[in-house]
Amino acid sequence: MPTGREASVERVLEDGETRLVIRGRLDRQSAPAVRDWILAWLPQAGPAAGLDLSGVEHLDSAGVALLAESLELARARHCPLRLVRVSEPARQTLSLFRLADAPPADSRQRGELLLSLGDWLLGWLAGLRRMTLLLADVFFWAVAGPFLGGRGAPAGELTRQSTLLGSNAFGIVILLATLIGLTMALLSAAQLSQFGANIYVANLVAIAMAREMGPLMTAIIVAGRSGSAITAEIATMEVTEEVDALQAMGFSPVRFLVVPKLYAVTFTQPLLTACSVVFGILGGMLVAAVGLGVPPQAYLVQAADSLTFSDITTGLFKSLVFGWIILMVAAYCGLGARGGANEVGVRTTKSVVIAIFTVIIADCIFSLIFYL
Repeated sequence: MPTGREASVERVLEDGETRLVIRGRLDRQSAPAVRDWILAWLPQAGPAAGLDLSGVEHLDSAGVALLAESLELARARHCPLRLVRVSEPARQTLSLFRLADAPPADSRQRGELLLSLGDWLLGWLAGLRRMTLLLADVFFWAVAGPFLGGRGAPAGELTRQSTLLGSNAFGIVILLATLIGLTMALLSAAQLSQFGANIYVANLVAIAMAREMGPLMTAIIVAGRSGSAITAEIATMEVTEEVDALQAMGFSPVRFLVVPKLYAVTFTQPLLTACSVVFGILGGMLVAAVGLGVPPQAYLVQAADSLTFSDITTGLFKSLVFGWIILMVAAYCGLGARGGANEVGVRTTKSVVIAIFTVIIADCIFSLIFYL
């Protein structure tokens, strides 16, 4: 019930306890009306009751005096009364006064911490469940879909996706790979030239590009470029209910939208990584030839001799897994979009961050497995 200027009072039954919920501003203007209602509500004797201040937006000294008077009156009437769920503005004011029945700040903070931790854990478990179901759905349609018939992606979709995920990303990948190879050669040349070991710049650049930098940097570029585009496309279809329309027409959204992209990224990610490795080595060759006086032919021979079959296959395998990670994260974030256009941007940003973070974690795990 409204009780005065910008204040309201409501009587509720919660957890078996009668509570008086105060909302709004509890100040000099609204305190008299709130006081009258509390005096009328408090019985002469009865079970424990509570004053819920979670909705109080502002509390001044007049409001504190009202609370103290209410608690004193409740004791006189043998009706236990306590403050519950105090809002932060009200708590800041109460901390300036000695109110005996004010709930301790530590217990509230501890309760909020446990609630936040529980909410985070439940949300994480729910997300893990959705991701597991999505993984199962994607790989089922990827493996069994070509043999089951029915409605799948339109003809030519694989070619279109391969162009979008592979050919269109070729330029930026080789440019950055060349710059990375050039930078690594510059850094290593400063140290190796002190020992007259200029030729071993080729070893360092070739092995680093093949095993680590090539797959990792290509994955990061693809996550930022192609992963964000996939998330934005699917999220837009989700918020505009196009995904629901696909289901209504008998299409599987995963089979129609995600599986062609899975095939495309499986083909294009290792190829992009191989190109990244080659141009990274060529970038190192520029530094070796210009700054160290190493002939290009000698550099290329040294680089080829330093690489083993294991180096090449390790890098290509990592690139394949990284591509799958990027796609699954993009599809998960896109299909989970709810709301309006703002959600598309939020999901796209979230997709890029999670994909890059997950790729780096996966790279660390592979390093531990392959190098130990």
